[in-house]
Amino acid sequence: MTTGLRRVRRRLSLVRGHQWPKHRKDNKLRYFSLSSRWVIVCLTLLIALPPWSPAQAEEVPDYTEFSLEDLMEMNVVYGASKHRQKAKEAPASVTIISREDIQTYGYQTMAEVLGSLRGFYVTYDRNYYYVGVRGLGEPGDLSSRILVLVDGIRTNEGSVGGVMMGNGFPVDLDLVERIEVIRGPASSLYGTNAVLGIINVVTREGYRMNGFEVQGGLSSYGGRRVRITGGYETASGVDMVVSGSLGRVDGQDHYVEEYDYPFYNNGVFEDGDKEEWNSLLTKVLFKDFSFEALYGWRLKHNPMAPSSTIFNDNSAKTQDTSWSLGLGYKRKMPWEIDFSTQVFYQHFKWDGEWPYDFDYAGNPLDYADPYVDDFRGEKLTGVVDMTKYLPGDHVIAVGAEYVNHTQMDMSARDLDPYYLWYDFKQSPENWGVYGLSVIKIMPGLLLNLGVRHDEYTTFGGSTNPRFAIVTEPREGTVFKALFGTAFRAPNGYEISAEEAQGELEYTPEEIETYELILEQELGDDLSAVVTGYIYQYRLLDDGALDNQSDLAPEEWINDEIESSGIEFELARQPREGIKGRFSYSYNKTEERLFNPLAGDSRAAPHMAKLNVSTPGGGVFDRVGLEVQYNSRRMTILRNWADYYYLVNLSVWNHSLVPNLEVRGSIYNLLNEPVPHPGTWGEYQDLIWQDGRSFRLSLTLTH
Repeated sequence: MTTGLRRVRRRLSLVRGHQWPKHRKDNKLRYFSLSSRWVIVCLTLLIALPPWSPAQAEEVPDYTEFSLEDLMEMNVVYGASKHRQKAKEAPASVTIISREDIQTYGYQTMAEVLGSLRGFYVTYDRNYYYVGVRGLGEPGDLSSRILVLVDGIRTNEGSVGGVMMGNGFPVDLDLVERIEVIRGPASSLYGTNAVLGIINVVTREGYRMNGFEVQGGLSSYGGRRVRITGGYETASGVDMVVSGSLGRVDGQDHYVEEYDYPFYNNGVFEDGDKEEWNSLLTKVLFKDFSFEALYGWRLKHNPMAPSSTIFNDNSAKTQDTSWSLGLGYKRKMPWEIDFSTQVFYQHFKWDGEWPYDFDYAGNPLDYADPYVDDFRGEKLTGVVDMTKYLPGDHVIAVGAEYVNHTQMDMSARDLDPYYLWYDFKQSPENWGVYGLSVIKIMPGLLLNLGVRHDEYTTFGGSTNPRFAIVTEPREGTVFKALFGTAFRAPNGYEISAEEAQGELEYTPEEIETYELILEQELGDDLSAVVTGYIYQYRLLDDGALDNQSDLAPEEWINDEIESSGIEFELARQPREGIKGRFSYSYNKTEERLFNPLAGDSRAAPHMAKLNVSTPGGGVFDRVGLEVQYNSRRMTILRNWADYYYLVNLSVWNHSLVPNLEVRGSIYNLLNEPVPHPGTWGEYQDLIWQDGRSFRLSLTLTH
């Protein structure tokens, strides 16, 4: 039986192998704990704080009256404080990616967008993309420490808390108007998952199209994609967007050095890298109401033979399905109060199939025994926010959120011979309340205070504050001092697994961050940002940290992470001409390990990134060049993935032929070997990325 348990541990590591969960049977909600009473006191103080500013101070602009183009020009952000404010006043380091950026650099996935930004890094194991920030983000963690919103709808699913950052993302990037990337902890507003930052995706509106778009694309390795979009605004004021996308990549054969033996086809995995996906979006806006429906599906074959599955058997695959329905209402109430509420229903489904040549007890087989696991999740969420604007640029906001996971089922089984590994069903609930106060003490000096308390039926409560001082001592120079905490609640997988025994209680993952930011305007649309940060991160404590003697050393669990780093960015963003940004990031992350093979984290300590676009001299509207440098990274087995340079070149034209947009890209222009660390449960220590490849797309508008 021990062999079987180790086998299922390897298999479950596909989702999150370095955390081995226990199960808590006591699911009684603990209302009005000590922390609950404390947060009520804090909220009362935040609301009661009077505006302390000169009577002649300028009033806060009503950003709701501006168009999205005006907001981009003014560099206005919403996600940092749940109300529109200038990015320089936001209590965070913010980057805004525009629709033009997406077109210029040919981005097709969220992983490509985020991988181009300072402090972010991406790992791809030929199945999923994993995004890390500032030294934290293990290969295989499904980006569960970043909160991703699409038009206010939380896309992190419930079973493992992650987000599909590749082709499985529920929105085609050609439907995106802008992306707000907000670094740092934000559980004081959003609760769980907002540990390392927030990605706020804003989709296009129908009045910008007033017609339809048909897009077709080809790429290397047999890739093709199609998108059909219609958008318009009626005379009665109904704004609507309806879009559907689908794609497929045949993939390539992969050589895997660790399997270079005659009985493993000399290390060549054939026809095992196929991928298919499709997505649908419907968005309707009418007066104060909004409705949005999202659907995403993705099927990916895995050519890496993870978790001791049969090499060169292309039946290994995962399938992800998600859809959501959201209804929102926003209105400006009397007494200058902005009121908004959202109700959304979400459904998640994950299926995996893995061929093994041994049965559940470890006995060898002369045929493939499919191991099948599946997760099913449904949840209903309600959110209420109220924001009050007071004279003197003083802002007060309060809100509440309730989440009911009506279904969270997980099961795994061998099919031949049949054996049930686990079958868990649960329906946890959680709620949270927050308060925020932005005080303009005097012109050029803001104080941003926020706190939120969350209560879970699975582990109890978590209270997280955020404090920020934002000062502009002279025009064009902004200094920010930030402190915040955040948490990640145990997800469904972590509280339901095969070795669920006893009454062990979870405590959530927690982070405590200190950050200093200097933003300097240098004239002629040139600006610079320098950031320094320190954080301490406590990983999920499920009781497994106390006894790891039955695990291999490389599987021992990290308990605590300490990290510090600096980031520098120089950006030029004029309306026309040469645009771009250059960034350098240094990070030092240390893990307090039970593992005697102590070492650095799996993040690259040094990263340099350059994005430059220029007019194409009449042939192309824009030419975009992207260069990324990543220093060496430690692998799961405590070896090193070597440093690399990645150069991408893209061209874009929408004026050569009327109503036709042409885009082309060459990725990895120099054909540089690009190694990524393998993830937990994989035999390979390094996963090699694609060499030189191309993309071409045509978009017809009418």
